[in-house]
Amino acid sequence: MAITLDTMLSRNGDILHASVDTEEAVMLNVADGKYYALNAVAARIWELLERPMTVAQLCAQICEEFEVDRQTCEAAVLKFADDAIDNGIVRSSKS
Repeated sequence: MAITLDTMLSRNGDILHASVDTEEAVMLNVADGKYYALNAVAARIWELLERPMTVAQLCAQICEEFEVDRQTCEAAVLKFADDAIDNGIVRSSKS
């Protein structure tokens, strides 16, 4: 399924995560034993996904909190979502 701004994202509940400092996080996908490091923006996306959100909703929130233009934010969030889905970290559905 192609990821769009209308795609609903939610956390994979089997992922273990912890904050490294105030801006970064690490995660472990227990199913495949892979670790992931998240920068400040990715960690904030993970935090926001505590409740399911569309890519558009995530972008709106990230644009408010970080100094980034809408186009750059959308491209980055779509890339993050695509990678996270491919790695089993995030689940997607059409809203």
